[in-house]
Amino acid sequence: MAGDQNVGGIWRKSARSGVQSNCVEARFDGTVVWLHNSNNPSPQGPTIAITPEDWLTLLDQVRAGSLTPQKLNSPTLIEGRLLIGFDGEHVTVQDNDTPTINYTLDEWHAFLDGAAHDGEFTLPWLLGTPANA
Repeated sequence: MAGDQNVGGIWRKSARSGVQSNCVEARFDGTVVWLHNSNNPSPQGPTIAITPEDWLTLLDQVRAGSLTPQKLNSPTLIEGRLLIGFDGEHVTVQDNDTPTINYTLDEWHAFLDGAAHDGEFTLPWLLGTPANA
């Protein structure tokens, strides 16, 4: 997939994450949406590259309430390659090529609430400058 995880865009997290540093973070470089956990960022931690179309599908699933931990007891496959599940302790996100990214329930809920209720994580939002930058 095109794109370079070290070029372009700013890593963004939900305002609902508060001051905690352990969060779902995403960045859009204009070509690819990058996803990681700020507690274990790249280059050490896993980072997943997602097409903008697949990212928008993921956000549609968030807004529909399909990606809550209760509904992830059966993992959800997004666009045939992005697998999101819940192992009883962590929400897990993986694709075919990358090690699994793990999120705590608090981290995942901040992402869900920010995306579903606050308009965060849209492509324009990811391209914007955070208020605290």
